[in-house]
Amino acid sequence: MARWGKFDFSEFEKLTKSFQKTLDERVIERFLRDFLMEMAMRSIRKVKKRTPVGETGDLRRNWQLGNVVKRGDAYQIELFNNTHYASFVEYGHRTGKDLTGWVEGRFMLTISMQEIERELPKYLEKRVVELLNDIMNGRPPRKE
Repeated sequence: MARWGKFDFSEFEKLTKSFQKTLDERVIERFLRDFLMEMAMRSIRKVKKRTPVGETGDLRRNWQLGNVVKRGDAYQIELFNNTHYASFVEYGHRTGKDLTGWVEGRFMLTISMQEIERELPKYLEKRVVELLNDIMNGRPPRKE
C-alpha cells in the first residue's frame, strides 16, 4: 500500500480559531452595523447637498438618522426629515388658490438613495476584503 506522507494542519487550525473568535466576538454584526452607519452618513450628506435651503434652512437642517436596528435577519436604519413640508418638496405639490398649478418635486432623497444603491457594491467589496484580510491574518478588525 502506498504512503501518502504527512500534512501539517496547524495553519487550518489557526484559521478555524480566527473564524471562531470572529463569531464569538460578534465581529460580523459589528461590521454590518458600522457599514450601514457609514452608508447612512454618506446618504445624508448627499441628501443635504440636494435639499434646497429656502428662507429658513429648516428643511436642509432637519435631516436625521435613526439607529441601526436588526429586524429578523435584516438590518435597517432610518433616514428622515420631520419638517412638515418635506414630502411636498420631495415629490412635488399643487399650488395656487384653485390648486391648478404644479410645483415639480426635487427628489433629493430619491436621487441620493439611487446613487448610494449604485455605489454600495464597490464600498461593500472593499470593506469585506479588509475584514477578511484582518481575520485571516490574525489582526483584530479595525474599530470604527
